[in-house]
Amino acid sequence: MNHQQCAELATICRSIRWDVDMAPYSTFRTGGVAEAMVEVGDIAELSALLRWLQKEQTQWHVIGGGSNILVTGRYHEGVFIRLRGSIQDILLEPPDAYAAEEGVLVRVHAGCSLAAFLGWCVRNDLGGLEFMAGIPGSVGGAIRMNAGALGHAISELLESVHCMTSQGETLAVAKDAALFAYRSTRLPGEHAGKMLITAGVFRLQRADGKHVAARCREIVEQRKQKQPQGLGSAGSFFKNPEGDFAGRLIERAGLKGLSHGKAMVSPKHANFIVNTGGAVPEDIIALMEEVRRKVLQHSGVLLEPEVRIY
Repeated sequence: MNHQQCAELATICRSIRWDVDMAPYSTFRTGGVAEAMVEVGDIAELSALLRWLQKEQTQWHVIGGGSNILVTGRYHEGVFIRLRGSIQDILLEPPDAYAAEEGVLVRVHAGCSLAAFLGWCVRNDLGGLEFMAGIPGSVGGAIRMNAGALGHAISELLESVHCMTSQGETLAVAKDAALFAYRSTRLPGEHAGKMLITAGVFRLQRADGKHVAARCREIVEQRKQKQPQGLGSAGSFFKNPEGDFAGRLIERAGLKGLSHGKAMVSPKHANFIVNTGGAVPEDIIALMEEVRRKVLQHSGVLLEPEVRIY
């Protein structure tokens, strides 16, 4: 961006930083440098931002909680957007939703963390989302990736998705109008331009908050036992191929513990690539490609990354 564009962007966004090291914004704990990062919590501000980016033909990305991304180690021109959200942005919809026998409708801002949303559910005696316990990231990121675990996906609980087009226009997409697939969500109209998820409306069930909390603790403990702890990672790196598990294929190829630079295939869970300390993005990418090549040679399956690489 030139000086004039930088000045104009600063008048639109209240929270903006320049030449940002992306490592702190990725759970991989590594990344390149972004020309600009803005944090937005207001819909009007977000609309103005997207309209300006469209007018100036400036590239932009939404990074959510940073739990499923890898930002390559170059200088990234354009704008990275983080949506701000908290439990104050969780609303019953409509206000008398608790009276609905078929469930409780809850609208959640895309920037709210999954952990905060689950905590709110516990305090408000609402269940259904327990399988997401222990998954990091934001609600918007979880919707975009159709995140899930234990045989369930977040789309099962969605009623609608609130979005904003690259022209800054808001719209609500009914669940049936969206295309949900394994670790993927496609919204109508995205072929014509990028679309940013601003909120999700979920249908939850009334439940005893103590029981919900106990189930969440149980699932989190299971994750701790099966997954590497204390190292930078993006969770499951590869999508599970149909009818199989990526971790099983990687382990059968004898790749547990395989490393490239400071990146390593976790000895604890083969579908985790971890930053053992000081890994650069290119270490992770090189290791990813080696794993894909060796699994293809061993099993005839080409693994697809679940992590989004920028």
